[in-house]
Amino acid sequence: MTPELTAALQFIEKIERANADQSVYEIANKLRGYTKPSYTTPMWSTATGYKQPYVEGEFKGKLNQELLLSGEKTDFGHFVAALSDQMNQPGVRWSDLTSWTADHTSWAGDIGSAIATFHAQGSNPKIPTVLEALNRYASDSDYAANIAAYMVGVMLNSGKQALISQAIAQYDAQPYAENVRWYLRERFKGAITNNQLQNPAEVEAEIRRAISTYIRLSPDSGLFKSVKNLLKLDPQIQREDFQHPNATELLQGSLHFLTYLVKKSGLEPLKFKPYQLPKVPWLGTVSYEVKVPFV
Repeated sequence: MTPELTAALQFIEKIERANADQSVYEIANKLRGYTKPSYTTPMWSTATGYKQPYVEGEFKGKLNQELLLSGEKTDFGHFVAALSDQMNQPGVRWSDLTSWTADHTSWAGDIGSAIATFHAQGSNPKIPTVLEALNRYASDSDYAANIAAYMVGVMLNSGKQALISQAIAQYDAQPYAENVRWYLRERFKGAITNNQLQNPAEVEAEIRRAISTYIRLSPDSGLFKSVKNLLKLDPQIQREDFQHPNATELLQGSLHFLTYLVKKSGLEPLKFKPYQLPKVPWLGTVSYEVKVPFV
């Protein structure tokens, strides 16, 4: 464990001791206040069901840092924020009445926001391609944060760990490739045999569905209202610049994340044919193959 992570866990332990009478859900949300202002907006209150103001003063931004977690560079503030939406909450919150899930304040939100940001540039873009937008706004340290949040959340929600600090330490003690393989199996029902992902089309389809849902629910969804069949891929993959968001861009986003998962888990590269429409897999796949790692 690095000195930076040790210091972060000591601070979290201090918050846990000071709020010993509160639930893990409440403490996880309190920790958001020590990240950055953008993680304490009304959107986060809606998503998590908990209003947490940004904490000023001596501990301002205390958890807003990049550090090694499970040996991987991780945006720790992003991890804390994503974890707060992973935690089970008693009762019903507004997001429970929609298609919103914790994926959307995590990797699906990172990818969907990158695509939306690319299209919001107007006629004088500073980011020339969707792939560059993905690399910038859905970075490796963001993905590492998202995976950690999911896995630590599973430990806490299942009762296997009672304290956030303990669950983080347990996650950190495991090799990152092992953590990513566990995540692939647990979140996406990834079937791994002989160092290969056996069902990449199913995994990609689940990723693409979640990105599409984020885009339709997000404040940027106005960009997409005039687009029909956002999820349905064309017969041949497009490589030119796009005037409007479409299914090929969602595929780029899903392959961007899948590439990360395959690389970081140490699995072999692969080729497969994605589903034309992931919500209706019986319609079949497209005629072309895609590669992972995706370039």
